Amino acid sequence: MSRLQIGRGAVYLYIENIGSMLFGYAFWFILSRTTTPEIVGVTSSLISIAAIFTSLASIGVPLGAQRFLGKIFLEQRFEDAWVYTRSSFLIVSIGLAASGLIILVGRNILFSHFSFALVSVTLVLITTSAASVLLRAIIIASLDTKKILFASIISSVVKLIAVIIVLSFRTGEVGILVAFSTTPLLTSILLAFDVKTLLKKASMKTVLRFIDSFRALLKASVAGWIPLTIETVGAQLGTIVVLGVQGPSQAGLYFIAFQITMGILSVIWAIEGTTYPALSAKKEGRKRFVWRTIKICLTILLPISFAVFFYSKDILELFGSNYSEGSPALQVLLLSVFPTTIMNAVGILTYAYGNYRNVLIIGIAAAIPRGLLYLVLIPWFGGVGAALSYTLGATFGFVVSLGISSKMGLTIRWKETMLMAASPLIFALLLSNLKVNYVIGIILSIIFSYLLFLRLKLIERNDVQDYLAILPSSISNPVIKIVNKIGVTLNPDY
Repeated sequence: MSRLQIGRGAVYLYIENIGSMLFGYAFWFILSRTTTPEIVGVTSSLISIAAIFTSLASIGVPLGAQRFLGKIFLEQRFEDAWVYTRSSFLIVSIGLAASGLIILVGRNILFSHFSFALVSVTLVLITTSAASVLLRAIIIASLDTKKILFASIISSVVKLIAVIIVLSFRTGEVGILVAFSTTPLLTSILLAFDVKTLLKKASMKTVLRFIDSFRALLKASVAGWIPLTIETVGAQLGTIVVLGVQGPSQAGLYFIAFQITMGILSVIWAIEGTTYPALSAKKEGRKRFVWRTIKICLTILLPISFAVFFYSKDILELFGSNYSEGSPALQVLLLSVFPTTIMNAVGILTYAYGNYRNVLIIGIAAAIPRGLLYLVLIPWFGGVGAALSYTLGATFGFVVSLGISSKMGLTIRWKETMLMAASPLIFALLLSNLKVNYVIGIILSIIFSYLLFLRLKLIERNDVQDYLAILPSSISNPVIKIVNKIGVTLNPDY
């Protein structure tokens, strides 16, 4: 598994995440401009509930399957991949049946404020989301992530068309939720064909028994399932608690700020998502590989997050003047970017080593304080309290992950890391205080940050080669030459 192959897989996944983020922003922008914060609040709360039950129903199988399939696809044992895929779908089907039963039996308690129609559509959303997440994980393990990009673009376009149609018929929250559900439904259909085509390469009968794959997969999945579910509950609970305590209007304001933050953090899911199967297949150099992954993520994320931090009010006003009230919550949420990047990377490395106990410890360290703080801070501070709870949870998990990384011998170069954080912070702060237009300010802040990274050798010649070589040679070669010339001009030792 070459670095170029991993890199290109990450790029397609990164483009897909960015595309999903932009289409997601367009979806919520249309809603915010044509409906009320109350409708946004109710819809977003049900989407958050669906995300929690999707995580519960998946039983950690998407992550567990990647642990095995990454190596299997590398060795081209497609017959074994077919066995693990069948086991994966069986386990997820059991989880979905159990989750559906819980929702139907406990409807009067869990969904007492929602109509039966909304609950029914939420069940469809949970089922299709669980299927799409699992199929996505299988494709990621094969590193053929171009297929995910294709499916994502088609399903996202259909979602936008669907929401415009349902809004024209004034169908309310039910129609909006149906439109939102078209994305995981269509993604599942498209990726199912891709997985079927991939597994057709099996040319011989496997010696792997179904029951053996089922047991191994269940063991690996449950180990990651508990911390992942706790993390998902901790992340999504904020919107639900704000809805219950502050009402749908405040829930809508917080959810938009939360979605912007998740869009920025999607870089982590893209890069670290393709890193995990590669780490599972590697025998040596895992810790060095993870540090480079952390560095890439921070190089991309920090300039963007600090620029958005200081121009948060301008960005939220794009959704409507009412949404500018969510600016403080967005700023607090953005402070979670740095600790989340390192915490997730350490978690992936720990899971790749098969140390499930420490994976659980990191997940609990982030999610339990976060959940408890929601109940304490939201009644006092509303959306800002939810944002503060989320960020403090990430900070607790970050601290615990540092202790675990130290025991594993993972070296984090703190001098480089602090310089990567300080540079964009200074530029974004300066430009915002000079009242530079937010579009120009964000662009200049990012450009100046990268120029300083080159000047300080935080980005080196090898980094530029690795980052850009994943692009087509007709694009990468001239860009690399230009960047290298700039690097030499800024720093002769580049």
